[in-house]
Amino acid sequence: MAPTREERPCSPRHGKCFGAMRMQPHSAPGHRQHRSRAWVTLLAVAWLTGLFFWAQLDQKVDVENRSLKSVGTAEEEAHARRVRGFGEDATVVLLFETLPAGTGTVSASEVARVAAVRQKIAELPGVASTREVRVHREGALALAVTLYSSRGTWPETITKVRAAAMEHGPPSMRLAMSGQPVGEVTIASEVQREQRRVVPLIAGGLVLALFLFYRHAGLVAAILLPAGIGIVWTGGICAILGRELDPVSVMLNPVLLTVGVASGVHYIEGYLDELTAGRPTWIAAHRSMANLLKPAMLAALTTVVGFLSLAINRIPAIIDFGIFAAFGVGLTFVIAALTTPALLGLLAPRVNPRFLERRGSFAGELGQRAADALARHGGTVRVAAWAVALMGAIAWTRIGVDNDPIRLLPEDHPFRVETSQISAALGGSETFDVLVPSGGPLASPPQLALLAAQTCALPVVAGPAGPAMRAENGDWLLRFVLSPSGSRDREATFAEIERRARSLGGDDLSVTGTSVRVARDSGTLVRGQLSGAGASMLVLFLIFWIAFRSLRYAWLAMVPNVFPCIVVYGGMAMLGRPLSVSTAMISSVLLGLIVDDTIHLLHRLREAREAGQSPLEAVESVFRNSGRAIVITSLVLAGGFALSMTGRLTSTVEFGVLASITVITALLSDLLLIPVLMVPTRDEIVPDPVDEAEAVHA
Repeated sequence: MAPTREERPCSPRHGKCFGAMRMQPHSAPGHRQHRSRAWVTLLAVAWLTGLFFWAQLDQKVDVENRSLKSVGTAEEEAHARRVRGFGEDATVVLLFETLPAGTGTVSASEVARVAAVRQKIAELPGVASTREVRVHREGALALAVTLYSSRGTWPETITKVRAAAMEHGPPSMRLAMSGQPVGEVTIASEVQREQRRVVPLIAGGLVLALFLFYRHAGLVAAILLPAGIGIVWTGGICAILGRELDPVSVMLNPVLLTVGVASGVHYIEGYLDELTAGRPTWIAAHRSMANLLKPAMLAALTTVVGFLSLAINRIPAIIDFGIFAAFGVGLTFVIAALTTPALLGLLAPRVNPRFLERRGSFAGELGQRAADALARHGGTVRVAAWAVALMGAIAWTRIGVDNDPIRLLPEDHPFRVETSQISAALGGSETFDVLVPSGGPLASPPQLALLAAQTCALPVVAGPAGPAMRAENGDWLLRFVLSPSGSRDREATFAEIERRARSLGGDDLSVTGTSVRVARDSGTLVRGQLSGAGASMLVLFLIFWIAFRSLRYAWLAMVPNVFPCIVVYGGMAMLGRPLSVSTAMISSVLLGLIVDDTIHLLHRLREAREAGQSPLEAVESVFRNSGRAIVITSLVLAGGFALSMTGRLTSTVEFGVLASITVITALLSDLLLIPVLMVPTRDEIVPDPVDEAEAVHA
């Protein structure tokens, strides 16, 4: 007798299963016990979430970006010696200019008003000193204001300086204000504002995309809530430990959100598979978690390794980001394991049977057709992948490093506009110092004059920033104005100054100042990112080897992680785009996202092969069972990162673009490269003798 609709088993060919069509989701025994345990779990988690959320309310912002300065380096030591001998390097430049710029003559009354401004500013708390600055064109006057480096007081002091300049300055002259402290405060403020704007936008985009795929609010909530809870807990712990928000840490929330979504989609797809197989709600929820626990744990572990690679750095902000991101991923995994079954049982006990049927039919057709297409065109895919990888690897050797913090801001931002005005009048708005220790061969006026003349002749040096200064211990300090330029040109200039000093016998000379630390730390940060990513890939390979107990599977797992990096960075090199702080973090940050889908895919492939399936059958089975989750995860993440392109900061836009491209490239690697490396092409398939005999008989 033929099986009834309720008894009919799942079709191995198409993945259809209709046993769940008439199954009552609450018919399983112990339903009330499951609900009670679920509520207890969720209430306990909600209580802790409230505590951690409350802790974040008092979290401060690193307005001086101290955490972006390297520690334990020669630059830090030279800067400390400079501060001990000559005070802080925190100069704000004020420019008063007649209009049109570069024309007109400054009147005596205007000179008097600017002198009054200088006196008022000197009396402000937080101001160490003021001085006049020589301007090399008509119709302009300038002041240099040195601030104390008191933690967190720069925003208030800078606001008061501007207010005093506007109130007491000449009303007939245009005011512009710039300098390193102003830039630090402006960037910190804009980054915080960007987080408030972009992160909710990304979250909203993920909600919309997931709802379009699942058409069920409960399923969407089961995906997003564990990730959101993980974000709150991680942020609360950061706040409790006294960590301040900085331009790097603000990326933590969107990264943890996307990692959580990537894992949550796999859990939901597993849950829907169990419902399709006819299992009751609570059993389906717990079986889904149990079946995916091993690959999910391995994915979390490898993601943690990817983030911990960022800790191989001298920048505290990057170290903290890597450590807390790794901690947040592990925490989110634990939270998801505890709460996802409860959320599914309470929020998604019923799923439309028609949705399950359409989903199973689509997955079955996709698996069969995709496997057949790869078998037909596998050779072409391999050749194309090798060609792209080779071109990317060759181009990668030409990639450069350049970073200019001011370029984070839009071109029409008031700070960039005023900085350009000051640079046009003074040659630049930032300074750097040359510290000559006492007792050295260069610590004499003639040698200092020679060194100053050679320094002023270098390309990005606009000229001297004042007379030479001497400290009580005999150290000399030469100050110079930097013309607008990126970190690459500045690093080269600073290195050339030190090289010329060594040629004159000044081996102990140091180029120092805040601008020097920013430029050199940027280069160190970017190069450290790349070396850290390389080290993490080696560790990941060892983890894959141990986890899969197979050298071949370990190599296969590396393909979707290495290939996107080669493509993205090779493409940037071909386009002549240098690496910046934000773009260099792509390799380490997205390494944790990419590896998730790869592990789930290889885990399914390994299970299918161990069950006796041929490579072609295994690939078809994986596409049928996991292909949908991989596609949904990648499309949702790429769409979420793409929303970052609506941000105002260049770093946000660049990160969003490259992240989207990387995720899509990784998706193609998972769906194309891994299968074609496992499945023989049609020409390589050896016919089964039994199949040949049956064909001849027919």
